[in-house]
Amino acid sequence: MQNRRFHFRPVVLVVIVGCGVLLALHRFLTSINGLDEGKPEAFLAFPMTVILPIAALAYLVRMPATRTSEGILMRFAAMVLILMIVALPAVSLPLALGFPVAFLVVEMFETRVPAPLRSTVKQWIAVG
Repeated sequence: MQNRRFHFRPVVLVVIVGCGVLLALHRFLTSINGLDEGKPEAFLAFPMTVILPIAALAYLVRMPATRTSEGILMRFAAMVLILMIVALPAVSLPLALGFPVAFLVVEMFETRVPAPLRSTVKQWIAVG
């Protein structure tokens, strides 16, 4: 049995964390702007719609390496879905319910995509 471990390329993590920070900052400024206009809904929802997803994203970023490339792809799919949840508050509930769909897409990617394309995408995302 191989003792291979898969982890994200540093540039992928920098892009994901950077996007998360920019999205959180944008949502914060938007909620403050809404507060100035007398619409406190976005500000009151900020902890559940921004802070909680960003905390989950931080947890995923800090997780140790996985034993399989499929595991790192599922983690990547979860991170992208969390970024979409923060970026699109109007459809955040359907997106949050779509986590099984993201994992199904990873499974279909692993089983249906031709091997050369699959290995290229994996090399862009992970090292292992």
